[in-house]
Amino acid sequence: MTNRKTIGVIIAIVTLIALLATSLAGCGSTTTTAAPQATETTASATSTTGETPTTEAKKLVFAESNPIASNQHQMAFEHGKREMCKILGAEFITADANITPAKQVADIETFIQQKVDGIVSWTLDQGAATAVYKKAQEAGIPVVTENSPGDYVTSTFVQEQNTSPLAQEDAAEWFSSIYPGGKIFIIGGEPVPYILYVADNMETAAKAAGLEVLAHQNNMSDQASGAQQIVQELLTKYPDVQAVWCFNDRSALGASAALRAAGKKIYNEAAPEAGAVLVTGMNGTQEALEAVKAGIISATYAGQSEKVGAAEIELLYRIVTGKIAKDQVPPIIICPYKRWDGKNVNEAPIPTEATFTEGVIDEFLTYTAGHDAPNYLNHYLNFLKNL
Repeated sequence: MTNRKTIGVIIAIVTLIALLATSLAGCGSTTTTAAPQATETTASATSTTGETPTTEAKKLVFAESNPIASNQHQMAFEHGKREMCKILGAEFITADANITPAKQVADIETFIQQKVDGIVSWTLDQGAATAVYKKAQEAGIPVVTENSPGDYVTSTFVQEQNTSPLAQEDAAEWFSSIYPGGKIFIIGGEPVPYILYVADNMETAAKAAGLEVLAHQNNMSDQASGAQQIVQELLTKYPDVQAVWCFNDRSALGASAALRAAGKKIYNEAAPEAGAVLVTGMNGTQEALEAVKAGIISATYAGQSEKVGAAEIELLYRIVTGKIAKDQVPPIIICPYKRWDGKNVNEAPIPTEATFTEGVIDEFLTYTAGHDAPNYLNHYLNFLKNL
C-alpha cells in the first residue's frame, strides 16, 4: 500500500467497487422514482408513469441515497429495498449520488423537504453528511446506513466481507488448503478506505496462512480490462502463480481472462484439477455468479446485499410504525458473508431477482445478537485511524 496516509487524508469516501445503470422502477402501485437536484423540479417525486403522486391515502415513503447506481452491488441493495417496499405497501424513491458527496447531501436535503418516512444511505463523506443526518433526525426521520457508521445514524448495516477480516481469512485458508505455501497475486482497487482495508486484510491473512504474496497491485480502473492488463503483465514475471485474490468481481473476471489467455485453467471447487489457478472476487454480483457456474472464476464472496437492502427497509418500517422503539435499535447490525463457489453456486439467488418475505430483518438481528456488536468495528476503525 503506497502513500496510505496521504490517501486516507484526501479520500474520505466509502463506496463501492467495480461498477456498473440501474433502472429506477418503482415500488408499490404508485411507486416513485426520483433523482433529486437542487431545482424546483424536485419539490416532489415523479411517478414511473410521469404523474405526480397524490396525497390521498398517503403511503409511507422510504428514500435511498445510492452512492453509484451503475454498480451491480448497488443494484442488489436497491432491488431488495424495492421488493420490501412492495411487500409493505410503501413507496420507494432513490437518487444517484454518482460518487459525489455534495450531491448526496443535496439529495438527502430534498428527501427531508419531501418529508419521507425514512432514509437509507451509503455515506460517501461522513464529514459532509453529518449535518444533514442531524437535520433528518431533528425532523423525525430515521437514517439507516450501509457500511458507514457515523453521528446521527439510527443504525448501520455492516457486511462482514467489507468491515471485518473474516472473508479474507477464509480465502487465505481455502487457498492454503489447496496449495500449501502457494503463490498468489493480490489485486486491490481505488484507494477508498474499505478497499484498502480488505486488501490489507488479505495480505496479512495470506502471510499468516503460509502463502507467498508474489505481487500486490491495484486495479484503478475498476473494470475487468484493468485487472486483465495487470495480471497479464505479472504473468511474464510470475508464471507459476497459483491463486489470484481480487477486491471485486470485475477484477476477478479480468484476472481470469488473462490467465486463460496464457493457457492456464481456472480452479473449480466442483471439479478440482491439479495446477488450476484459484481466482476469487467479492460482492456476489450476477455476472460473478454466472462466471462461477461457468468455471470462469473460482468463487465470489457475497455480502447478500439484496437481502440487506430488504432488511433496511423493514427496519425503517418497524421504527416508523412503532413496532420497535428507535432507542432500542442496535447501532450496528452485522450481516454475514457467503462464499459462493463451484459446489454451492446453484443455490445462490440472482441478486436482482431475489424474492423476500417479511421477517428478513430478524435474521440479521439474531446474527447480531450472537456477536459483540459494540466492539465489532474496532478492527476496521483502528485501521482507518492509521491511514
